[in-house]
Amino acid sequence: MNKNEQNGLRRLDIDNILPTGFDDLTGEEQNSIVKQLRDQDIEMRRELLSRAGKSKIAEHDIAVGIETIQRLDHDKKIYSKKMKGETGSGTYEIDIKGGDTKFIVPVLIIFSVLTLGVVAMFVLR
Repeated sequence: MNKNEQNGLRRLDIDNILPTGFDDLTGEEQNSIVKQLRDQDIEMRRELLSRAGKSKIAEHDIAVGIETIQRLDHDKKIYSKKMKGETGSGTYEIDIKGGDTKFIVPVLIIFSVLTLGVVAMFVLR
């Protein structure tokens, strides 16, 4: 392990980010500013970890969805998979449709013929 690498918690170095004229403030004002900086640091870290977690979950969900589609029996079947999710940078929506085209065309033709037959029955009455 590299000596410069740190594991676990580390102390926030506030001296490098203090505003100009900080030393001229009273002790109570200094404590208030230091507390604000610590709170902001904690909030930023929480948000960062939350976004990273959401991205990892979305990555896993997409991989599982694609794997599910690859395992499908594509012969004489039509499939549709819709996935929605949230990542650290926004939301996504994936809509995958497919299937055996040799099966789809005859089904569409039969459906069309049946629909025309039903319409013709109502018109010729």
